[in-house]
Amino acid sequence: MPTSTDKQPRLKSGDKPAAIPAPKSLIGFSTEENSPFTDGYSITGEEALLAAYMAGPMHEDDPLYERYIELEDRKDQLARMQAKFQTRKGSDPDVKPAEFFAMDDLGSLVDSEDDLMTLHTKEAFRLFMGRVREPGSDVAPIVGGRRVASSLRSLWLLTGNDNPYADWSLLRHEQSMEEVNERLQEEIKAAENLLSSQQQRGLSYSVLKSAQPQSLQLGFRSPYGYSISRLIVDYDYFIRLQKTLGRKTLLSDQQMRRSITETTRFIRRVFNEVARFSRWLMQPDINALSRLDFITEHASEEGKQRVEFVREVFGMVPADVFTAKLQPRHSRRRYTLTEKERNLLQSVGVQLAEAEAQRAADEYQDADSDLV
Repeated sequence: MPTSTDKQPRLKSGDKPAAIPAPKSLIGFSTEENSPFTDGYSITGEEALLAAYMAGPMHEDDPLYERYIELEDRKDQLARMQAKFQTRKGSDPDVKPAEFFAMDDLGSLVDSEDDLMTLHTKEAFRLFMGRVREPGSDVAPIVGGRRVASSLRSLWLLTGNDNPYADWSLLRHEQSMEEVNERLQEEIKAAENLLSSQQQRGLSYSVLKSAQPQSLQLGFRSPYGYSISRLIVDYDYFIRLQKTLGRKTLLSDQQMRRSITETTRFIRRVFNEVARFSRWLMQPDINALSRLDFITEHASEEGKQRVEFVREVFGMVPADVFTAKLQPRHSRRRYTLTEKERNLLQSVGVQLAEAEAQRAADEYQDADSDLV
C-alpha cells in the first residue's frame, strides 16, 4: 500500500521547491506616506520608537525584540534596494544592463568645432589682450578681455562655495555688461543710420574692414567668457564704423577719437571691477568664504576673519544678494541648507536689510543738513 510520501510529486532535476509563505506577522510597525516598502513601513518611525530599547541591554524576551529584528531586516532590504537603484542608474525595470551600463562610457559634451572670434581692428585686439606694465615704465597696466574671462571663471567657480560676494560680483558684471552693450548698440545704430542717410542721397559707403582679419580660438571654460567675446566683436564693429565715418568725413577726427576714447574707458571700468573682485576673493585665506561664515553660531575663527576682511575691502554685501533673492544668471551653487541654517541666514539677511535702510536714512539726513 503506497505511503503518503509516495503520493508527493517528485521534483525534476534543476527544479526549485516552491517558496514557503511566511505566517502572518502580529508585529505592529510605524508607517509613513513615502515609504520605500509596499506596506508603508517607516524605518525612521521605528528607530524613534525603539531608541530607548536599543540604548539598553536589548533582552530577547522583551516584546520589542521582534520589532528590532524587523527593523534591522528592513534596513538591509533598503540597502539592497538602494544598491540596485544605483547600479541600474535609476532606470526603468525594462532597461537592460548593457543599456544602463553604457551610460558610464558616455563622453562629456565638447565643441564640434573650434570657437573662433574674428577681429579687424588693433583697438579690439588691445581690448582683448590687455597690457602688462612695461618694465621700467610708470604706465598703468590695462586689464584685457582674456584676463577678465579668466577672472569671471574664478568667480563663477567660487559660487560653488556658496560665496555671496562671488554672487555679488557676477551680478554687478551682468548689470554693467547690459549698460555697456546698450551704449555700444546706440553708437552702432547712430553710425549705421548716418551711413544709411548718405545712401538715400545717392552715396553708398562701405564699412572699413581689415585686409587680413585675424581669427582667435576662444576655448572659454565658463559661460561668462563668451559674453566677453560678444562684447569684443561688437566693440570691433563699433571701431570700424567710427573710422569709416572719420574717413568719409562724416565725423571730425576729434569727434571720432572722443567717441572711441569714452566708450573704451567705459568698458575698461567694467573690466577693472571684475579683476578687483577676483584678485581679493581668490586670496588663499579668503577663497573658502561662504554664507555660513556670517552665522556666528556656525562660523569658525577663520570664517569670522574672512567676513571681516571682505567687509573691509568691499563693504557689506547687499541683503537681497545674501538671501539669494537676486542670483547671477550662471552659478555653480548647489549647497543644500538645513531648515535651521536657512532660518539663520534669513535672520542675517534681515539684519543686513535693516543696516542698509539705516545707512540710507543717515545719508538722507546728512544731505538735508548740507542744505541748511
